[in-house]
Parts: sequence; structure tokens; C-alpha cells
Amino acid sequence: MACEVIIDKVNQKDWERYASNFADYNIYQTWAYQQVRAQKDGCDVSRAVIKDENDKVVTMCQIRIKHIKPLSLRIGYAQWGPLLRDKDNKITCSIEALQQLRAAYFGTKVNVFRIVPNAYADEYGQVLAGMLQSAGFDYAPKIKPYRTFILSVDDSEENIRKRLRKSFRRDLKYAEKAGIETKEGTGRKFCSILENLYFELLKRKGFKGLDPQEFIMTQDMLSTPEKMNIIVACLDGEPVAVHLTSNLGNKAIVLLAASNEKGLRCGASYLVWYNSAVSALHAGMKWHDLGGIDPDNNPNVYQFKSRMGGKEVSYIGAFEASTSMTVKKVWQTAEKVYRLVSK
Repeated sequence: MACEVIIDKVNQKDWERYASNFADYNIYQTWAYQQVRAQKDGCDVSRAVIKDENDKVVTMCQIRIKHIKPLSLRIGYAQWGPLLRDKDNKITCSIEALQQLRAAYFGTKVNVFRIVPNAYADEYGQVLAGMLQSAGFDYAPKIKPYRTFILSVDDSEENIRKRLRKSFRRDLKYAEKAGIETKEGTGRKFCSILENLYFELLKRKGFKGLDPQEFIMTQDMLSTPEKMNIIVACLDGEPVAVHLTSNLGNKAIVLLAASNEKGLRCGASYLVWYNSAVSALHAGMKWHDLGGIDPDNNPNVYQFKSRMGGKEVSYIGAFEASTSMTVKKVWQTAEKVYRLVSK
């Protein structure tokens, strides 16, 4: 298949227009998020669009490139990319297109190319894994695959509620009778509530967590149709719980959630999590990704999410290509040392 590889020649408006045709489009492949992450991490961002002979975009990908100057390494990282599935969930590109993507970056832009696709380890995911390996990307077994629960939200609010486990429905009813008011929005006021409640959560639990500013800065740069949805629960006029979700492609993704002590007592978290699934339905999503899970190190969150009636899934993991065996060994050693130091 004859393909045209276009590197760093599209603007944000065109990127969003092309990406809107992909079922696997997600917040991590938005122009805004990658721009924010690149600035935070001291990386460059490169954007690739591949078209077929009919001028149709068959795949596209944003790649953060980190320069490790002491080792003369340039690491390319495609986070939840490339985009590969159309609205009917069919794979749009070929092995040849993936080979051309790899060739376009090797030598000139990167000498290590890591891809972490937005794909479950199901039948489709296995096909994609095979395509990536045929295109020259090796499976990276040391990279722990993302795990989550996915909840079907493409039918009705009634069915979403029915899928909840009995204990979750009981706690949800309690919250609904507690006089909690919920509201949704995308603006600065909602972002401030998100930041305050999330930092309060981190302080209470004593762990590092994510950086809410990363998502708030992204929110400022996103176009109106792509903005993340923020749900706030208030009791007696005071914000007590908050929930941040991105609705892109065919899947909503939970990014941040937090409750304070008052919110925990009145069950506000049950209400905002349930409302996030309902909002995903109204946004036209088919699936609701409840966010990462770790049953060993965070069993309470795992148990909470399991009660929403979703299906537990793992992703296919990471795939890498290196320009030479020497580069591969240097990179593997450097990454191993980094993990040991950062523990």
C-alpha cells in the first residue's frame, strides 16, 4: 500500500479534525496534552500523519522525544498511540504503514522508539501486537501493562444503574438522599475545585499521586469539543467530591477523582462516579474506563471500582524498536538504573 508520511506539517485544528474519525482517540493523543507534557518533561513533540493513496488518514501519532545527551540517546514515546481504529472499530492501517512510521523517525529523530497503544489484550489487541512486531517493534516485557475496569455505557442510564453491584447501588441511594447537589462544567472555577480537593486527598493519604496542574493546563489549551468534563458534588454549598473525565473517541477515561472527609461521610464519591458514567453515555461514548487499578498495592480503590459492574481488562503493553543492538543495551541499562534510583 502506497502511503504518504507527513511529519510535523499539520496544525492543531487539522489534528483534531483528523483524530475525530478514530475510535481510539484519547486525551493522551491530543495536541494540548502532549504540548503540556513535553514542556513539563523537557521533551520535543513530533506529530505524524499517514495517508493512503486516496488521501485518507489511516494512522496518526504524537511522539514525545527525550534527549539523553550524556548517552547520545533520543527516546521517542508514543503514549496511547498511534491512532489505528475507525468509528466502526476496524483497523485502518497496515503493517507497511507502521513500518513507514518507524522508518520516518529512525536515525533522523530517534534511536529508540517506544509505542504503548490504546488497546486491550483481546482479539483485536493480539492482531495489533502481531502487526507491530511484523513492523519491527519488539514486545517490551519489563513495562507493566495498564489494567483497568471498563463499563459499557452505550445503551441507557437504566442499564448503567442495573450493572452496578448491589452494595454500590445501596451506597448510591444513600448519597442521593443526603441532599448532595452535583454540577458539571469545564471552566476555571471547576478546575480550582479539582485542584484543591485533589491536593487535600494527597495530603490526607500521604502519597504522591498525579499532578492536577498537568490536566488543568491541558484543559486551558483544549478546544471546546475536546475539553474534559468535571463533576463537582456539594453538600451545604461546600464542594466535597470531584471527578475529572475525558470523553474522546468511543471511550470515556477517568483521570482524577477526590473526596474530602465530609464527602466520604455522605457518600458523595458514589454519586460523582455514577454521574460520570451517565455523562459518558450522553457524550456518545460506548465505554467508560474507570482508571488504572493495582489490586496488590491499592486494594481499596480496586474494590471500589470493581463494584461498578465493569469488566476487568489489561492492555497489550509496550513495544520498542532500537536502531542497533548497542543502542538497545545502553537504553535498557539506563532505564534499569533510573527505576532503581527513582524508587
